[in-house]
Amino acid sequence: MTDEFRVEEFIIDAAIDRARPGGENEDRLTYHILTSIRDMGYRWRSDYKVVLFRGDIEAEFDDDYAKYLDKKAQREDAEFPPSE
Repeated sequence: MTDEFRVEEFIIDAAIDRARPGGENEDRLTYHILTSIRDMGYRWRSDYKVVLFRGDIEAEFDDDYAKYLDKKAQREDAEFPPSE
């Protein structure tokens, strides 16, 4: 089963309006994240994969980071880089 992120179109549009430049809660980072999510919804036929990374470290290429993200996904305490 594919993981799915669902949001009411009018709710995300309202949140984007609040976060946009000049909006009541202007925040560029929030604005760009929300518009990216909305745009992904517009392209509903596409498959997406969210890739978290730290600098040049990605889970697909770094076992410690992969284990760290797996623990975070399970809501376990985790540190990266791991303690020696």
